[in-house]
Amino acid sequence: MGTKAAIFPYILAIGANLSFGTASIIFSKYAKRFNPIWVNRLKASVALTAFLILFLMFESPVSLGMAPLLFLMASGFLGLCVGDFFLFRAFTELGPTRTLVLYSFQPLFLGIYGYFFIGQTLSSNQFFAILCMIACVITFILERNKSTGKWGMGSFSFAFLGILFDAFGVMLTRSAYENTPALGPAEANTIRALGAVLGFVVLSPLAFRTQLNDLKRLERKDSIEILSSCVLGTVISLTLYLTALKTAHVATLTAIAITGPVWVSILEHFKSKTLPNRHLVIAFGFFFVGFALLTIH
Repeated sequence: MGTKAAIFPYILAIGANLSFGTASIIFSKYAKRFNPIWVNRLKASVALTAFLILFLMFESPVSLGMAPLLFLMASGFLGLCVGDFFLFRAFTELGPTRTLVLYSFQPLFLGIYGYFFIGQTLSSNQFFAILCMIACVITFILERNKSTGKWGMGSFSFAFLGILFDAFGVMLTRSAYENTPALGPAEANTIRALGAVLGFVVLSPLAFRTQLNDLKRLERKDSIEILSSCVLGTVISLTLYLTALKTAHVATLTAIAITGPVWVSILEHFKSKTLPNRHLVIAFGFFFVGFALLTIH
């Protein structure tokens, strides 16, 4: 039971990454069709509505101090508003696979945070697991550079800015959990989504009405597609991830983000009806070795 309990948060994290990875393909499509802010604003609005419903149905409110409340609001603004803007901008220029690959560098940010601020240490297994995940990322970057012949550092900068702001959001959310252990994922996500939506309201208060008109003009199948991807990429993904974040080792948890680009790459190969190349096979090897290390005490 102890081993299963220890692994369970990382299984939830994999589920979160697969959910967001699948949704990211649709996000990329509509970010090109409209713009990154349009998709991000819609995603945050759907998230706030859905998480509020889940919170009212399944959770009881806990007593939040001012600090945890501000942590969660700031987390939503920095991670779901600012960070995801850069993420979707990178989607339009790099594509979802390369962008999500870069997101696997979050352990470099969050490992430092976990060590200095919440007293977590890195075991030798966890350290080598993170190295395997990063090696997997490098393999993908080499593969993409070989196929395109370009690095596109300006575009990669958007992805790294997204990583940075998203990492700040994760740090603040974990700090809220440290202050309020009884905090449920639906309540935490509701407050985070509220922080993101308020950010969009301040930036452009009339844009929500324009966006509603855009949705009405979409064909039925397109509106279902984008709204479903918002649920998958926010409600399902964030519920799984924040549940895992509550107890998991921070740097190890984010190292598992490599499952996102691996999954997206598989979907892209399936859609294009091409076989995986040797870089993908090598990347899979690094991933499975890394995840095996996570399960060893």
